[in-house]
Amino acid sequence: MPETQRPSAARAVAAGGIAGALEICCTYPIEYTKTMQQLSTSKVSIQQVVRNTVNSRGAAGLYKGLDSMLIFAVPKASVRFASKEAFSNILQPFNLGHYSGFVAGLGAGACEAMFVTTPQETIKIKLIDDQFKSGTPRYRNTFHGMQTIVAEDGLRACYQGLAPTMFKVATAQAVRFGIFEVIPGEFRGRSPLHAAASGAFAGGVSVLMFQWVDTIKSRMQGLNAHQYKSSLDCLKQIVQKEGPAALYKGVGPRMTRASIDVAITMSLYTEIIKGLDRMFPPT
Repeated sequence: MPETQRPSAARAVAAGGIAGALEICCTYPIEYTKTMQQLSTSKVSIQQVVRNTVNSRGAAGLYKGLDSMLIFAVPKASVRFASKEAFSNILQPFNLGHYSGFVAGLGAGACEAMFVTTPQETIKIKLIDDQFKSGTPRYRNTFHGMQTIVAEDGLRACYQGLAPTMFKVATAQAVRFGIFEVIPGEFRGRSPLHAAASGAFAGGVSVLMFQWVDTIKSRMQGLNAHQYKSSLDCLKQIVQKEGPAALYKGVGPRMTRASIDVAITMSLYTEIIKGLDRMFPPT
C-alpha cells in the first residue's frame, strides 16, 4: 500500500492478528516436523518424524504445541504488523526508499521477539520435546506446561534463547518486509495471488539466510538446553559433534512453512485492511 496511506495501529493489530491465527492453523504440522528434526541429535527425515509421531501419538500428535502457537499467534502477528507500521511512519521523513522496509522490519521483528515470540517458542519447543523424551509426558497441555515451567524455574525460563530468537526474528522480518516492499507495488498489488507469491519468495529467502540461527534457538529452548553454556557454545557443539550441515536441519519443512506463512499473512493482511477500510472508512 502507498506509504502515504498506512493503516492505523488499531487496523494493523486487527488485520495482523486475524491473518496470523489463520496462517498457523494451516501450517502447524510443518512447524512441528521442523522442530523435531532440529531437536534430534541424529539425522531424521520428514517421513520418519511423521511416521513415528502418528504411530506413537496418532495424527493429533502432529499438532502437539499448536495451542501454544495459537494463543500467541494473534498477539505475535498484531505486534509484528503494528510495529512495522509504527516504524514505517517514523522513518517516512528520512526518505530511505527501498531500505525503509528492511529497517522497519528489523524493528518490528525485535519487538515481536521480545514481547511474544521468545516465551511462545520456548513453551512450544518444550511441549514437543517433552512428548518424546519423557516416557509419560509431564506437560498435559500448554497451560499446564506454562504453569509447571514457571513454578519450577521461574518466569526467566520462558525467555531461554532470547538472544538467538531476537536475532532470528529481527533479521527474518527485516528480510521479509524488505524484499516484499522491494518487489514492485504494481506486481504485488495486482491481486491477492500476486501478493502471496511475493510473500512466499520473501519468506524463502529469509529461511536460506538464517536457518542456522533457528536451529540454535530450538536447541537453546529444548529440554536439554542445560548442556549448552550459551548460544555460541551451542553453535560450537553442533558443528563439532554433528557437522556444519546440522545447522540446517529442518530447512525443508521450515522453507515450506515460512513461504506459506509469509504468503498467507502478507496477502491476507492487505485484504483484511481493505475490508476494514470498506466497513469503517478512515476519517
